[in-house]
Amino acid sequence: MAHRWTKAARAGLAALALCALLPLGAGAAPAGVTIWGYQEGMAKAQSPDGKFGYANARREVVIPMQYTSVLDFTLGLGQVQLGDRLGVIRQDGTYLIQPEYGSLFHMTGGLYIAQKGTKWGVVSLLPFPDGKGGTTQIFYDFVYDSARLTEVSGGEALLLTKDGETTVLPFYQINQLMLERQVPSARFPLNRGRLPDFSDVSPRSWYDLWVDLAYNLELMEGVGDNRFAPDRTMTVAEAVRLAACMESRQRGDNFHQQSVSGAVWYRSSVDYCVASGILRRGEFLDYERPVTRAEMAHIFASTSLGRAIPEKNSLERVKASVPDVKAGDYAADDIYALYAKGVLAGSDGKLTFRPGDTVTRAEAAGIAARMARMEQRITLF
Repeated sequence: MAHRWTKAARAGLAALALCALLPLGAGAAPAGVTIWGYQEGMAKAQSPDGKFGYANARREVVIPMQYTSVLDFTLGLGQVQLGDRLGVIRQDGTYLIQPEYGSLFHMTGGLYIAQKGTKWGVVSLLPFPDGKGGTTQIFYDFVYDSARLTEVSGGEALLLTKDGETTVLPFYQINQLMLERQVPSARFPLNRGRLPDFSDVSPRSWYDLWVDLAYNLELMEGVGDNRFAPDRTMTVAEAVRLAACMESRQRGDNFHQQSVSGAVWYRSSVDYCVASGILRRGEFLDYERPVTRAEMAHIFASTSLGRAIPEKNSLERVKASVPDVKAGDYAADDIYALYAKGVLAGSDGKLTFRPGDTVTRAEAAGIAARMARMEQRITLF
């Protein structure tokens, strides 16, 4: 599941301010190519001979036009058809589900109903332990005569039929099975159909993907009047609230479901983070001032989720590569850790962090989304 970045690709990160994901291999669209339907910064591109790929907001073809058909990117995932087989890619063109299925339908939480030959099963977007020392993406094996979704007692369920017998699996049971089988990011499942439509977030914007994910994962909401305010500066209080929500989800308690209000609306989040060991009592004296990038890195890296994310990049190489953070600086170890875990990518091709600068809501959405979802983390080297 490694996603490697060339020096040229990292250089493009400057415009995306810590959080963006750029496809590789960009090139100007050739004459005759049709481009339409932007969503999450990407558009379908069709060649004169009828093949499909994807283009970015600059109308550069960044995923080759090699597919029989493609769907719009949703939550950073694009379903593609290669020949007569279906698979799923992410925005750099890397396959998350190989194109080997006759039918493929996102069910819940990153699980897909799939057809192979005449049989049906369920596959996972992310590999998980197979119980034999390896990994697998097969959640339910291809032994069923049919697999479909239905509604049971007001909630969605999966129906698996084999030899005339049907098994009904409500989604809440499937979510629990994902946890038991150690499917990565199972605490932060993708919710089919939950997408925002904020008036101030363009489908061409680099942050459209991250806003979609942060909203879908119920980590961030709008600010009212159907707006997300992507360029608004995050405060310490907002960063603490976001950390508390991630901590609560990772722990499996219900704090993140509690509403916040009042003149000091963030007090409960501060108390929760202190009790969880994320903050020290009195660590911040002014919660309503802008949070710095270094402070946000410190807060997020101190969560249970931040500590649990496995390393994707050499920590020693990260320490030698980030030019504006050195050992002994405030939150240096936290910043290095989030680079090593594929959560941070820097603000330019040199991996510059800018620790004293502020953070926008769009940038915070990207960082939170990458923490929550394994398939969005990046390998830098």
